[in-house]
Amino acid sequence: MSIFFRPAVGGRASADPNATLAHIHDYAERGLALGGQRMLIFAAALVLQAFYISFFFAAISLILIIVAEVFDARTLSQARELTTNSPDALRKVLRRIHMGALYGASVVSFFALSVAFAQTGKQYLLPMFFLLGAAVFAAMHNHQLVTVLIIRLTIYGATFLIIPLLDLIASGASPGHETWLNFFTSLFVLYFVADCSTIGVRYYRTNMRQLAQLRVENDRANAALAAKTEFLSTVSHELRTPLTSIRAALDMAMAGVFGPMPDKSMKVLSIAQRNAQRLSALIDELLDLQKIEVGMMKFDFSEVQLAKLISNTVTDNRSYAQELDVTLTMLPVDTGLYIRADPMRLEQVVTNLLSNAAKFSEPGSEVTLGVTADADGVSIRVSDQGVGIDPADHDRIFDSFSQLDNTDIRKVNGTGLGLNISKRIVEAHKGEIGFEPNPKGGTIFFVNLSRTYPAERGENLEPAAKSGC
Repeated sequence: MSIFFRPAVGGRASADPNATLAHIHDYAERGLALGGQRMLIFAAALVLQAFYISFFFAAISLILIIVAEVFDARTLSQARELTTNSPDALRKVLRRIHMGALYGASVVSFFALSVAFAQTGKQYLLPMFFLLGAAVFAAMHNHQLVTVLIIRLTIYGATFLIIPLLDLIASGASPGHETWLNFFTSLFVLYFVADCSTIGVRYYRTNMRQLAQLRVENDRANAALAAKTEFLSTVSHELRTPLTSIRAALDMAMAGVFGPMPDKSMKVLSIAQRNAQRLSALIDELLDLQKIEVGMMKFDFSEVQLAKLISNTVTDNRSYAQELDVTLTMLPVDTGLYIRADPMRLEQVVTNLLSNAAKFSEPGSEVTLGVTADADGVSIRVSDQGVGIDPADHDRIFDSFSQLDNTDIRKVNGTGLGLNISKRIVEAHKGEIGFEPNPKGGTIFFVNLSRTYPAERGENLEPAAKSGC
């Protein structure tokens, strides 16, 4: 008997050692998982045999079952731990599996025959049903290795036919006697079990083929992601160096280093400077996205005073808001609030929320930044007075390259990466980011983070002074 069967992956016959190793692992995992269930079935059958048939045969069956289970447990453990796909190693393990299947099926058949011999001339309800149960059990759980399934079903089927044949021989019944009906019924049941086994094998192979196809698609997707990541990284790095020089030259010209400039030249240089800043921000976002996707974004966590971080961020973004004729207001923040965070990355998140709020606000309106806190956490809340966001857009708005499409409410274009990057940064802080409608009109974006208490301030939980600007 060949140690390799045909898994039919991709619709072609195969003797792939890797496929055989995978089937062995599946068989071993299934067999070990069903060990307890098998023991319960054997225990129930032995009790019935000892009580109604023969204690002597029950004792013999018990010894044989223990030997079979110990041998199978050791074999299945070796099969599960097998890592090499060399033909010699596979033959060795499969040989033990086949021996275990042959012995285990013989033990079950011995049990059935011992009961049948003790019931000669009577109805064979217990042995026949036990054999049927064993055959169905094998059909359901041994489809990973067809050779093992064949061994078990051959032994069970032969025993299944021997029992009614014993009754025929003992009774000497004529062809019209109902004993012959029992025999033909046994043949029908065997056909049913064989058909079930074929269906089980077919479904298993189909699942294996689909799993192999999914692995191929997954490899392709990973390759495409790696290519995209490498492309973004290369382009971003290649653009950063010349862009830095361009921005430096524009900043120097705008600062008057090269002498006074005509108003028209200053206007053109101002446009170029703003677009250079936008392009620089785009490159930074692409690099951040690339780092996050490959798990290379580094975080330098420390204990951060939230009031100071919020104040600095509002100050840095106030001029940008003024360009859009929007007022940034920071509500008083308790100076005793501390969190464990990467201050640079958290400032990046708050900056993104403030800039988005300013972009989507009407001229002359106000963007408010406040902080609420309880004993366990803090919530940074950025409120605008824009047209608001449909709650149905909650998931989409945090996707990469996703923006609201209504150009009437977006005064400044962007990449759509900011909120996605912010979400990933907040998740790295084990926090939560989201938004809700502003009762006064507009939207409130919030970032919820865990609160910490510095050791030197651990005993002082009284409210501290508040900072605001």
